[in-house]
Amino acid sequence: MRHLSTLHIILKGAFAAPLLFLYPSCSNDEVAVSQLAQSFHGAMIEQENVQITYSDSGMSKIRVVAGVLEDFSEEDEQPRQVFRRGFRVSILAANGRESGYVQAEKAVRRMKDQVWVLTGNVEVIQEGGDALYTDAMEWDRMKQEFRSESEVRIIDKGEEVRGKGFTAKEDLSQYTIFAVSGHFEGDDQNTE
Repeated sequence: MRHLSTLHIILKGAFAAPLLFLYPSCSNDEVAVSQLAQSFHGAMIEQENVQITYSDSGMSKIRVVAGVLEDFSEEDEQPRQVFRRGFRVSILAANGRESGYVQAEKAVRRMKDQVWVLTGNVEVIQEGGDALYTDAMEWDRMKQEFRSESEVRIIDKGEEVRGKGFTAKEDLSQYTIFAVSGHFEGDDQNTE
């Protein structure tokens, strides 16, 4: 038996030894690799059925869900992440329950300035029923505000206001709408 296991080790070594001689002959042409990397113009990462949870101090604060995520964050000129086939950001309360959400058909997160560009059936729904509806807007995470030049409809404490172009705080506590129209309590006609 002892003789058989020694023979087994010698045979393993006999097959592995030629591979060691081939190893030094393998190399990468740095110029060719660099040219290949420069010629690639696509997402470095593409993922389907994405769910990302952001937390702070061990508490989940935001959950992002999308059909597809394409990550272009390695690009020099326009580093970005693209969320397609549905995009939803759930704002989570301390108990983990959703207290509001932002959703759109597509979102582009610009990495340089942390602005999200949302397009297609954009909705912002806050706990308590306040809501914002538009076709396109920018969500500036640093300033914590929404802005757009598109048509907008805002529901504020049961009142509906429409207009074209707006800025609003993330929590919809303050907003400015341009070219306003709508029905206000105590007003029998639309304001134009």
